[in-house]
Amino acid sequence: MYSLSDATNDFFEINQTGEIINLESEYFTQALLTSQNYPVQSKQWQIYLQFLAFLAVNEWLEKREPTFSINQAEFLAWQSQYTYVNDTAFNVSLGNFKVCIIPVISISQEEVTVCEEVVVPRAMIDLPEFNSHFYIVIGIEEEIEVATIKGFLRYDELVEYKPELQPELDWNYHLPLTWFHNDCHELLLDLQCLSPTAITLPEIPSDRQNILATIQSELLNLLPQLHHRPLWQVLTWEQGIALLTTPDLLNWLYQSLQENTPASTKHLSDLLQILTQQAVNVRAWLNNQIDEVIQGLTWQVLAPPSPLLATTQTPEQELDNILTNIQSAYEINIPEFAGRAYREFSLENRLRLYAVTWQLPEENQSWSLLLILKTVSSNQPTSTFTLRVSDQTSILAEEQLQPSQQQQYIFTLLEGSYHDKFLAKIISSNGQIQTLPPLEFSRK
Repeated sequence: MYSLSDATNDFFEINQTGEIINLESEYFTQALLTSQNYPVQSKQWQIYLQFLAFLAVNEWLEKREPTFSINQAEFLAWQSQYTYVNDTAFNVSLGNFKVCIIPVISISQEEVTVCEEVVVPRAMIDLPEFNSHFYIVIGIEEEIEVATIKGFLRYDELVEYKPELQPELDWNYHLPLTWFHNDCHELLLDLQCLSPTAITLPEIPSDRQNILATIQSELLNLLPQLHHRPLWQVLTWEQGIALLTTPDLLNWLYQSLQENTPASTKHLSDLLQILTQQAVNVRAWLNNQIDEVIQGLTWQVLAPPSPLLATTQTPEQELDNILTNIQSAYEINIPEFAGRAYREFSLENRLRLYAVTWQLPEENQSWSLLLILKTVSSNQPTSTFTLRVSDQTSILAEEQLQPSQQQQYIFTLLEGSYHDKFLAKIISSNGQIQTLPPLEFSRK
């Protein structure tokens, strides 16, 4: 029969300079429940280990340095976004330091050989977005409910070893455990006494968006093939960099694991355009101006309502009439100072898209966008047109204009934060598509 005391003795023999961290029984329950909520079953074991490692580090910090802690919300956010693509380690903030925690199972004698190497995702070492000041290996032993800090390595030391590393086919590095310091007291001293600036991390390249733009058509085809397949089996490393360094694409991938539908593929197309196209800043319309940065995008800015407008119906008057109808029928309050603009284009018929925007009260940190689509042709159109609007997270609206059923216009009202961008597409019944540059409300 397995003896707790005997096993603990083995553990101490193997980790003579480590520090034993007791894992409470409820930790295992929390780890199990957290892992079971993850939509990909094959990743649940690694999430279980990650959560135990997170709790072990927290337990160690509470006893040795209570001023430090790991934000659990940050950790859970990491799991939901990155575990599918980087499952053998995770990044968190520890004070002002970035820390990569690597959970491993190792205690018994027969597993010692396995633990002589530590598997670290290539992204954690090669990509500045994932670099950490410290790489900490946490050994976990379920049977005797303990963990230990098996070793740590500073980034500046890792850089010196890097020429000796060769990435494996599966985008992992295997690092000898002998490269890691095994005295956790040294780690504690570094965390307490060092400034993060003492360990210089590389800067994030400024050309990520440009590279993404050059391969967006490849990603549009390949990303839907990633379901339940490792990245390295589908993507080149360069394509993988574009995915790994774009949080919005990773969010899309995580959501599509749960909602693998045609809509998610349509949204991927919109998302790639949001991420790679320059957005129009509609805040400029509030001052009756076009966006000075991208004047060539031909939105026609409209003046505010005025009784002096000509009697022949202009786009300004047409919009006034439509807004009056919308406010009356739907009880939507559209302020007088709202920015107003329109664009005209042809698909199967001549179409006009109005955009009206306004800032919500400052405490809301948000803005509104009203999009109105109507036909311009004097002849009665027979085609149906779809107005689709997406942001970085999903398709927000799909409205159909059916002129044959005497529809004069359709509209959709959106509300977003200052981080949101909205992409509008108009699609005709024969498949023609008019895509407009993303719209944002930037305060810069």
